[in-house]
Amino acid sequence: MRALRFLPALLFVALGFQAHAQYPTKPVKLIVPYAAGGTTDVLARIVADKLTQSLGQQVVIEYKPGAGGTIGADAAAKSPPDGYTIVMGAPGSHSTAPSLYAKLPFDPVKDFAPIVHVANVPNSIIVHPTLPVKSVPELIAYAKANPGRLTYGSAGTGATTHLTGELFALMADVKLTHIPYKGSSQAMIDLLGGQIQMMFENLPGAASQIRSSKVRGLAVTSLRRSPAFPDLPAVSETLPGFEVVAWFALFAPAGTPPAIVARLNAESDRALKLADVREKIAQAGSDPIGGTPEDLAKFLAADIAKWARVTREAGIKPQ
Repeated sequence: MRALRFLPALLFVALGFQAHAQYPTKPVKLIVPYAAGGTTDVLARIVADKLTQSLGQQVVIEYKPGAGGTIGADAAAKSPPDGYTIVMGAPGSHSTAPSLYAKLPFDPVKDFAPIVHVANVPNSIIVHPTLPVKSVPELIAYAKANPGRLTYGSAGTGATTHLTGELFALMADVKLTHIPYKGSSQAMIDLLGGQIQMMFENLPGAASQIRSSKVRGLAVTSLRRSPAFPDLPAVSETLPGFEVVAWFALFAPAGTPPAIVARLNAESDRALKLADVREKIAQAGSDPIGGTPEDLAKFLAADIAKWARVTREAGIKPQ
């Protein structure tokens, strides 16, 4: 009789394991918390295509842009933790948000289960061709001689294209003037027109302008040089330890069964090792990463701490 009392619980556990083993049995929604056409979208489509093949169910992209990625991230955080909603997170939605929003409606750590670190994208330092500098040391010297006169545009206050400039100013001990725009494309138009003098733009977004010499590329913000632009030095060659990458990673809502997270990680990580996937990601100006959920959790914690320090030292107040 005593053993019989445990049968319902054992049956429930057994059915749970069976359900996880059968996952997925319906399409999986992948939220992209930014507008279509950007790097987040490109990478999400590459990953979704391979997951659709390996999972045997369609992985459907759903766009929920706005508020620096936090609207889509919030929707993902509040979705049922069953593995049928995941999100492509980025710095704006996960690592800078805690320092920029006084009332963030979710916790980037507690409300998500990390799946896999998909890719990193370095920023680049680009200047208008009329600016009399051709290297990072020359840029720093010019900024020191002209405090506050150098203007740089960004995709908006709190974007990595803004915070990269703040970190550069802190580490180089210079004063720059930030001009926020509603998107990098508008800032690029003004840079090309000479209304602003420089940008810390994502490398994929700056690549064509650098190659056409419409802007002058000075450096990349990854720790090492980019294979796509081997002649561009890393900022770290002048400012040791300087590193900024726009990262992209998959997350599920917190509470998603570990077996499902493990399945999603295994399939995603396997895809990120495939030659055709790595080539597509490289063509998007990105570096494929991969790894375990634990690797992603450690990376996210370090990135949150990094930008908390930068925003605090730059005097940026949460809104």
